[in-house]
Amino acid sequence: MSSNHFITVSRAGDLMARRKGYPPVRVATAASGIEVDTDEAARAHGAPAVVRVSFAHGGRNRELRVMAVEADGISYDPDAFLARFEVRALTLGRWLRAAVERALDQAASSRSPR
Repeated sequence: MSSNHFITVSRAGDLMARRKGYPPVRVATAASGIEVDTDEAARAHGAPAVVRVSFAHGGRNRELRVMAVEADGISYDPDAFLARFEVRALTLGRWLRAAVERALDQAASSRSPR
């Protein structure tokens, strides 16, 4: 996974990401959130394989403010989610970066000649 990407959330709530030299891609919206894959350690503590992360509108570049994490239909405050499934904030950040990377990979492959 590359750390060579930039993210920002617009005032309209669009999570935009891009890699150096490429155009921005809308990865998700604040209205729908972003689905992220959890890891084996979180699943061992009862977390589902995929959770939906809600984020705030606006913010600074390279910043995404998590507002809630939905797991199995239950919306958790970020701190409550981290405590419930014994996840560190850095781990949640890693899941988010991986989801952004997958979206950027998908956008790049759709632009590539086949």
